[in-house]
Amino acid sequence: MAAAPALVGELLAGPARTVPVLHSGADAVYLDLRGSTPSTSPSSAAPDLAVLGVLSTAATAVPCGLQTTLPRLPADVAGATRAVLGDGRVLLGGTEAVVTRTVDATVPRVPAAAVVPAARVLAEVVGDRSAGVRAELPAEALAALAEGSAGCAPGLLGRGSGLTPVGDDVLCGWLATAVATRAPVGGAVGTDLADAVRRLAPAATTALSATLLGCATRGEVLPQFRRLVMGLADPAPDLDARVAVDVDALLRVGHTSGAGLLLGASIALHHLASRSLTP
Repeated sequence: MAAAPALVGELLAGPARTVPVLHSGADAVYLDLRGSTPSTSPSSAAPDLAVLGVLSTAATAVPCGLQTTLPRLPADVAGATRAVLGDGRVLLGGTEAVVTRTVDATVPRVPAAAVVPAARVLAEVVGDRSAGVRAELPAEALAALAEGSAGCAPGLLGRGSGLTPVGDDVLCGWLATAVATRAPVGGAVGTDLADAVRRLAPAATTALSATLLGCATRGEVLPQFRRLVMGLADPAPDLDARVAVDVDALLRVGHTSGAGLLLGASIALHHLASRSLTP
């Protein structure tokens, strides 16, 4: 049994096809959908969904994955070189994962009135905890991102350390936060950056990272990031305390991924708050 976002369920529908394994480990196996046999479009709703994760309960619940109930993936799964997917299931080695539950991976709506307090609280809670991530990335690219400029994309895509390069994580945090505030829909700035990322990511970074960036342009995120945005969307009196807990949880994700996502969200909210305060 496994839980997965709706788009992953859609991806697994249809006839059976064979795909190669891109990366494998004890907690996560990532399948390369670009090498499917017979060749099929990954998803009409998400053509950039090029990688599918099969995850243990200990793995990070990426929005392009199905999370099984297994505490660790069996040796036949972790050692498989190909998988068969279709009819709502994935067969790896002798193990079958069937999607039995749909989870919501999309960011909630952040009302316009909540943007300024959210930016203030997140800046206060985060402080200098993203300094290490900043140091890995070109200052000029981060400055362009702070202006919402699509010109930042070449300087951030594929840059920095991590299984998903931290520059990509920063972009994911910015893009998903913009979706939460409806900036890509209502403002050309967010749309331009999302378009640039979709266009450049396949050649500029890893297949997994490009897939996660595509997810972020639709507001599909890790559950830790989603919880943070849910808290920021509700500026109650205890907002600082709730955000502090969510920030700590996000910073525990990966070596730099959580910190990168957090930096991207902070930059996006500061940019959006500045625009909302401009007469």
